[in-house]
Amino acid sequence: MTQSAYTLTEARVLFELGHRSNTVAAGPGGEAVLAQAFHLDVAPAASEIAGELRLDPAYLTRILKKFAAMGLTELRADPGDQRRRMLSLTARGNAELTKLQAAADRDLARLTAGLAGDETAELSRALNQVLRLLGGSSSSGRA
Repeated sequence: MTQSAYTLTEARVLFELGHRSNTVAAGPGGEAVLAQAFHLDVAPAASEIAGELRLDPAYLTRILKKFAAMGLTELRADPGDQRRRMLSLTARGNAELTKLQAAADRDLARLTAGLAGDETAELSRALNQVLRLLGGSSSSGRA
């Protein structure tokens, strides 16, 4: 994302906000079947994002305030726990996320354009290995 107006951390937070509800109760086709059927609010809380991304909560708060000022996010009370605040992207936030994803796709295509098919497969395997090692999966022996 060489031409982005967002820092890498800001882009990651935007990505998490945009994709969090899609992964919580997704069906085989990727749709949030249970969430839609039972009208469940599956938006993430700021504390969940800070913990999973290992961000200082104060830093995340500054990012979220910036996003709110830009009209990218909305914050509302959790119907099940009024102390908890749920985050979601606005239509403008989703549009920004779409632009960021398109830019990342272009950057990736540019970086891998000269690779042969077997090199692409090798790169994919190496990236999967990195994800496994850094992801802290149980198979790596980390907690």
